[in-house]
Amino acid sequence: MNTLNSNPTLLQSKSRSRVHRGWWVLLIAFLTIYMSSPGQSHSIGVFRAGMIESMQVLAPEVLDTDFMLAYMFATILSGIAIPLIGPYVDRYGARIFLPITSLCLALTCFFMAHVEHIPELYVGLSLLRIFGQGLMCLLGAWLVGEWFEKNRGFAMGVIGIGGALSVATVPLANAWLIEANGWENTWLIHACVVGLCFVIPPFLLVRNRPELEGLFPDCRFEPPEDVADEKTEYSPHITRDNWERREALRDSTFWKLVLCWASTSLVGTGVVIYQKTIFQAVGVPDDKPYYVLALQACVAIGTCLTAGHLTTRIQARYLMATAMFLLSGAMLILLTMTSPWMAIVVAILLGTQGGIIRTVGSVVWVNYYGRKNQGAISGAALSLAVIGSALGPLPLAISSDFLGSTMPALVGFFILPMLAGLLVLTARPPKRTIVQDP
Repeated sequence: MNTLNSNPTLLQSKSRSRVHRGWWVLLIAFLTIYMSSPGQSHSIGVFRAGMIESMQVLAPEVLDTDFMLAYMFATILSGIAIPLIGPYVDRYGARIFLPITSLCLALTCFFMAHVEHIPELYVGLSLLRIFGQGLMCLLGAWLVGEWFEKNRGFAMGVIGIGGALSVATVPLANAWLIEANGWENTWLIHACVVGLCFVIPPFLLVRNRPELEGLFPDCRFEPPEDVADEKTEYSPHITRDNWERREALRDSTFWKLVLCWASTSLVGTGVVIYQKTIFQAVGVPDDKPYYVLALQACVAIGTCLTAGHLTTRIQARYLMATAMFLLSGAMLILLTMTSPWMAIVVAILLGTQGGIIRTVGSVVWVNYYGRKNQGAISGAALSLAVIGSALGPLPLAISSDFLGSTMPALVGFFILPMLAGLLVLTARPPKRTIVQDP
């Protein structure tokens, strides 16, 4: 049931805690993004070699290509599933969905520890991508969209730090745990951490909307003096209008923004999966790519809050275009780099770009299209970004297998974000022309 139009004065009798619940919700949203790591590319990629080697004991014909095909299938399936689930998130809220999703992700990690054959890999990776990369990220952004309004950019920056922190720590932790305990036990550790630490807390601390608690967005106990109703004049940064998903899908701005998000997923995933191959070509030692990834994540951590601060002051199209040009610049350096130290420059550019896109790419949907259907609208956008990440490793694999180098694919990775950045500069903030029912 939608409670956005509930009369808050009827709920004022509810007792107030000393700490506004919005801060607890922000903490849970931050941890939600971090806990999505078992389903993220930067985590799965570390398991790839060990799992293939184990499966080859039972089936010597298993190749790296088989793993990547399973990964691509799983990611595309996740991209199809997320927009189907988004409207139900709007209806029932994160308080129900988040504990269930966390439990399902923990059970999936347990299943992954017992994968022995390719069909099982297809199932396991599909569930990881749906519950980890898909639903957990959708729910974290959904919570921020409901509990924050003027400070939404700052809050999205905070949870973006959760994603960057995951990139900085999880691959290194996975590599260490796999070396010490094997990939099977490492999956079991993921299952225990998610299952024991992140099923009960969301249910206890999360409420779906501040109006249900007699509270107000942005951690306010009282309404701001300039509070407006649903019919306020349009703002270019944050709207209180509520678009339907079908309306957003007909808006050209939606697709220009989605192209930036999908381009980032496609290029970023491809580079993460094949980072060893790319960096080894210029002399980066085998054990250093994960440290380059950690540096990239540290830069992103520093960028997230700055990008969040700018979302209420600068139109999203300019921020998104900046991110695309940074991504294109990083690909240009990858194409021309001749020394290992240049990998540091690539990490700085990708980290800055990642911090911007994590924050702006998450907040723009609810800022532009409203709170009421944000799960449905952002879910549709996320699905296309997820499909982009599924396709990312494929050009590099084809380029490496048939052309003998990843360079031809990297040329495409340079051109795509450049075109997306130029196109998004024409994406003006949308203005809804359909009059809402009173």
